[in-house]
Amino acid sequence: MTTLTATLAKERFLSLLRKTHDLKEKYTITHNGQPYAVLMSTEEYDGLLETLGILKDKNQTKELLMAIKEADKGQTVSFEQVTGRKQRK
Repeated sequence: MTTLTATLAKERFLSLLRKTHDLKEKYTITHNGQPYAVLMSTEEYDGLLETLGILKDKNQTKELLMAIKEADKGQTVSFEQVTGRKQRK
C-alpha cells in the first residue's frame, strides 16, 4: 500500500481513483504525518465487509475452516460431479 499526504492525494485525486478502480491499488492518506484514511476500490471494500460478516458468524467460520481442511487433504469434487456437466475452458 502506498502512503501519501493529503495534499498530494488532493493534487492526484482523479488519477488515484482510476488506479484504485482499474489496478486495485490501495493508498494510505496521511494528515499532519499521521495515517488518516485509506483509499481503495469499492469492490475490495465490499469484499472486506463480506469477509467480516462471514467471520462474525461462528457457523459459517466453522464450515469455512472445515472446507479448507478438506481441500488441503484433497477431499474435493469436480465441477462435473457438482453440476452434472463439463466445465467450459
